[in-house]
Amino acid sequence: MRNIMGKAENASGLGGRLKAVVYALLLLAIIVDLSMKYMEGPTMDFFFPRVYFWAFSLLTLFLMVSSIRATKQMVWKITLSVVFLAVSIVAIVGTPDSFPFYAPGQDQHEIEGQRVRAIDKIVVNVGETEFKPGTLDKGIDSSVLWLKVKFKSFFRSLVRNALKAMVPINRGLTDMPMWVFLGVVFLIGWRVNGYRTGIFSVGGLFLIGVFDLWDGAMVTMTVVGTATFLSIAMAVPVGIAMAKNNRLEKAIKPMLDMAQTMPSFVYLIPAIFFLGIGMVPAVFATIIYAVPPGIRLTNLGIRLVSAELREAAKSFGTTPWQMLVKVELPLARPTIMAGVNQTVMMALAMVVIAALVGAGGLGADVYAGVQQLEFGRGLTGGLAIVILAVIIDRISQGFAKDPTTQRNS
Repeated sequence: MRNIMGKAENASGLGGRLKAVVYALLLLAIIVDLSMKYMEGPTMDFFFPRVYFWAFSLLTLFLMVSSIRATKQMVWKITLSVVFLAVSIVAIVGTPDSFPFYAPGQDQHEIEGQRVRAIDKIVVNVGETEFKPGTLDKGIDSSVLWLKVKFKSFFRSLVRNALKAMVPINRGLTDMPMWVFLGVVFLIGWRVNGYRTGIFSVGGLFLIGVFDLWDGAMVTMTVVGTATFLSIAMAVPVGIAMAKNNRLEKAIKPMLDMAQTMPSFVYLIPAIFFLGIGMVPAVFATIIYAVPPGIRLTNLGIRLVSAELREAAKSFGTTPWQMLVKVELPLARPTIMAGVNQTVMMALAMVVIAALVGAGGLGADVYAGVQQLEFGRGLTGGLAIVILAVIIDRISQGFAKDPTTQRNS
């Protein structure tokens, strides 16, 4: 028995040392690569795009490894590993390196941010003094234009890398046979919330196909899925930090209030100005609108964990990391998943507005129906958005169930 335990300890120690060596080699490779990019030339052209690339790659790798380790059955572990490997290969090899950054006609502007027609400012005569309320706009415009010109390569690199992730997703969803997508959605709905949810989801998606809106629905899923993923990746860490620090909570809450109360069209202005036209500005405008519920409910869920449970866990010698991962996050999961649900719903609410910047999808059909007075086209596009919203809501509710209660079979 002692020999077996000794061998197990030696194996675990060897595994830990091997893991430390791998981490050290990866860190060394990143440092060398960033140093070479820093020496190549302007940091905005070489260094910062590579920093963004490594941050995005490491975050994606962390999420993949976490998903595989959280899966208990070996069949699903192998399936997830194969899927993640295929997606990584397609994202690295199967996508082009250059994409258009401007809409047709926009590339004819010789000066960054040049307007087609100058706007006359309002002049108010107060006695003998002329007061121009619009003079502040000129200062803001000049500052923002300077930022765009100064960091132009950074923003273009950001758009390029975002499209490298979104274009394969869009192509994969569009080229995927409809029956395969329906089967996957049925399995997910059945496993997380019962066979009725699976049947309803398949029926709703089939109705979207009957409306001849399948391609638009897949574009919408690409935009909403990317925005939701990035929103959750931002919301959960920020919400955890707010729950652990009262001062940080007081500092971030006004920002969340402003993001939720500001008109949605306002988000499109900086997105278009810095990122151009297309899916990418739509995604970033959607993130600003959709991320506050996830942050608020993550903060709330962790703060609602019973103080007695925390004290009991501390009495067993748990570290702060173990307290967070094994006690607070599992108990706060229903509240956090409610925040994820609200994030998805608010992202879908931005679909029509995102169509104004060329995102396409179902929002483009609704906007075209309004613009061209085509009632049928606008109505079917709106119904398709409602169907997607209901399907995602029902499936996400299954993930939000309390872990202490037994799921109905």
